[in-house]
Amino acid sequence: MTGHTTGRILAAPRRRSSRRLRAGVVTLELILSLPAWLILLAAVVEFGLILVNQQQVALASRVGAEEASQTLGLPETEGEVPGNVLDAIDQQLASTGISRCKVILEHNVVPTGPSPTPVPITLWSPRPAGCDCGPPSADLLPPRRMYVRVTVYVPLTELSPNLLKIFGFDISGKFLQQSTTFRYEL
Repeated sequence: MTGHTTGRILAAPRRRSSRRLRAGVVTLELILSLPAWLILLAAVVEFGLILVNQQQVALASRVGAEEASQTLGLPETEGEVPGNVLDAIDQQLASTGISRCKVILEHNVVPTGPSPTPVPITLWSPRPAGCDCGPPSADLLPPRRMYVRVTVYVPLTELSPNLLKIFGFDISGKFLQQSTTFRYEL
């Protein structure tokens, strides 16, 4: 009978050590996988914010194009974007705390020469220092009807915190552009 009791005493420490071993393995797995989960979480948050705010920039370009399509007397030569168009874009972006970098307004409202074919004219907004974004990604051929196209540029750091910079994915110096084309209404 004493041998039977001794058997129970020896069996108990084995169960405890296997439980400790399993707890140690789970802790080790957590420690090893936690950085990957944090990187994934940061990527989901960053790209989610960019996608949500991209919709706001698209809406701002739409508001600007609508305002430009109803503006009398668009400049006939290259120059600056009219103030009413910039104000409409800024007001839309300010509702979400975003500030623009640059706005380009292209239109073919003024026909030049003897032919009735309108010639495209590009207007630029004054841009702050450090806003070195290029021209719009696609050239539009002059259609048979008059059009206005507004392209709004916003730095990606305005749309999302630069969470992945420490992992080598830096969004500073990169820009989001959204364009909207409307028919000229007047």
